[in-house]
Amino acid sequence: MAASRTLPHTKPVTRLLALLLVVPLAFDTGLLVPAARAVAQERPRTIMDMLFGGSARQARPSQPGATEPRRIRKKAPKRVKAPAGSSSATAASAAVDAADAAPVEKVADAKTVLVVGDFMASALATGLADAFSDDANVRIVDRTDGSSGLVRDDHYDWLAEIGPLIDEVKPALVVVMLGSNDRQPIQSGAETLDLRSDRWSSAYGRRAETLAKAIRGRDVPLVWVGMPSFKSERMSEDMVYLNGVYMTAATTAGGEFVDVWDGFVDSSGAFALSGPDTDGQPARLRNSDGITMTDAGRDKLAFFAEKPILRLLGDAGAPGAVAALPNGEAPGFGLPPLAAVANQTSTPAMALNDPALDGGETLLGGPARAVPALEPSPRERLISGMANPGVEGRADDFDWNRKTEAVSAGRDPAIVKRGSVALDTLRGTGEPVPPKPMPSLQDAIIDDWLNNPQAAPPADAAAAAAAPSEPSQPPRADPPRSAAPPGLERGPEG
Repeated sequence: MAASRTLPHTKPVTRLLALLLVVPLAFDTGLLVPAARAVAQERPRTIMDMLFGGSARQARPSQPGATEPRRIRKKAPKRVKAPAGSSSATAASAAVDAADAAPVEKVADAKTVLVVGDFMASALATGLADAFSDDANVRIVDRTDGSSGLVRDDHYDWLAEIGPLIDEVKPALVVVMLGSNDRQPIQSGAETLDLRSDRWSSAYGRRAETLAKAIRGRDVPLVWVGMPSFKSERMSEDMVYLNGVYMTAATTAGGEFVDVWDGFVDSSGAFALSGPDTDGQPARLRNSDGITMTDAGRDKLAFFAEKPILRLLGDAGAPGAVAALPNGEAPGFGLPPLAAVANQTSTPAMALNDPALDGGETLLGGPARAVPALEPSPRERLISGMANPGVEGRADDFDWNRKTEAVSAGRDPAIVKRGSVALDTLRGTGEPVPPKPMPSLQDAIIDDWLNNPQAAPPADAAAAAAAPSEPSQPPRADPPRSAAPPGLERGPEG
């Protein structure tokens, strides 16, 4: 009874002890079962895995908290100067690399190109500096302000600063590129002019024309570079509108407008982050923000502006121009003669990086430029009946008089003696004398007997040969000859 009474009191204790024993076993079992399942999921390697690779071990699930090792991209090692004991080829390669990296020192009278505008103009100035880095006659001066424009004159007033800036730098040419920061209202006193409204367009157009006239008023050439497209469609739409304003302002003042829009869009005219670079290779032109330029984009931006800059600068910016000559000596270049283009046999040398190769200056099918010619063309000679002068030494030179002296080696050339009549006789004033007619066979035999008596035949044969016969030739007067042997006297026809 006592034992039975204590059982109800011992059940909670027993249950507590059983719970304490089961919980660790369950914990251990929970840790081991997933590991067992993971091992069970891995199949053994087969012969196909051994032959062609691959294993279930490569597909192991990643453990919690495990991270993959970070891949580090190694940079290309920099080229260093070759040591003194290196080979001559290595030293020469290092010298060439050092020469390419060294900037060209500008001459004292190098022409200055002043670049003004916003942050896009700064990218243009960097590209132009790289493009003219090997030209000692052109110097690029960057005076841009990244946050400037024609709307916010309280930050930087280009209309008031451009005059003193030109007087300070004294440039030979000014390049303008701005508009990226001008997509905002204009404050006109207490009034606000909304973007691209009629009054905003009039005020902005007047400011652009004032800036262009301020540059041209100091007798400095102007190159206004238009804005490219942007990733934002609204911004690109505004840039198209502003480019029209800039083109009108530049051309009205006598400057030149450069359109770069097609260089930064795809075939459908939409914005493109990548495109062909100046070498025609695909490259990233814009950064991820869709606004700023990459290095390739800056070079391409400068590529569009380089051609008009070289044309306006003249010989100073021409590729391969002579930087400086000692003692003021002029280069020994001669102008081509004023001859017809059809008569030219050679043309002056042209540099492969000549900007004229980028495109012609005239439209296809337009009127040809009249070039004065002192020598008639082959067509004019053919129409007028004039003979084309032969080019000495060429295969179509058929002038015999000049060829005879070249062919004849001596005073009495052998080629003249091959014919029956000499060329000198034909060229003379007298008539040629024809040769005597050949005698008949009978007369030739008789003449041979008369000249050689020992070869004469017997008398009967001679008498038979002397029988009268019809003459084959008209009678002729024979020269006096010696007496014939007895029985060989010739008849009257003989």
